[in-house]
Amino acid sequence: MRAKTLCVAVLWWAGCSNQLSGDLEINGERVKLTSCRNGIVYGFRGVELTADSGMRVRIAATQTGEAEVVVAPAGSDKGTRLGLCGSFAVADQHSEINRVKNVEGKADLGCQAAGFTLKGGASFSNCH
Repeated sequence: MRAKTLCVAVLWWAGCSNQLSGDLEINGERVKLTSCRNGIVYGFRGVELTADSGMRVRIAATQTGEAEVVVAPAGSDKGTRLGLCGSFAVADQHSEINRVKNVEGKADLGCQAAGFTLKGGASFSNCH
């Protein structure tokens, strides 16, 4: 019984924690992604990725499959719009938390605007 409880707990944790990977660079510095949120929480279809520095990258889906990107420095409540910045795919997952579906997807980014250079890719899942 104890082993079954432990197994269920491990499966629950693995299914609910963010899964992030990639090689994203902002202004020439590689960023380590630490968390993600479904963009619907902020009013757009996409994802918000957060780096260990606190920098946030919001990636919104467009009708053409391109990524519309906003970068927000740590602690800032406002971001800088970089515009269209590469390709982006996002899909709903089956799980949800507080009526917000988890999302998964991939972004391949490359753009320069407003003092920011963003390039590289990121994959994500279990972002709620």
